[in-house]
Amino acid sequence: MATNVNMYKFEVIEGIIKAIDFKTKEEVVNLAKKMMDAAKNNPKYSDAVKNAFKEAYEELSAEDLTLENLYEIKNMLD
Repeated sequence: MATNVNMYKFEVIEGIIKAIDFKTKEEVVNLAKKMMDAAKNNPKYSDAVKNAFKEAYEELSAEDLTLENLYEIKNMLD
């Protein structure tokens, strides 16, 4: 199950980064929080998917991930 959570987590992170034209890290973190909260309250989502949203939020809000890192990731995805 951990493999699925990791796979889903990276898909969630990719979706969040590609979803908005962000100028600050806080914009990305806020969107990740909203998505995590929505997933947590959705009874149709499996525990693996809910955990993936939680882990994606934690990774995106980590202090060692900078705005520059987010821009680099976005450029790689485009």
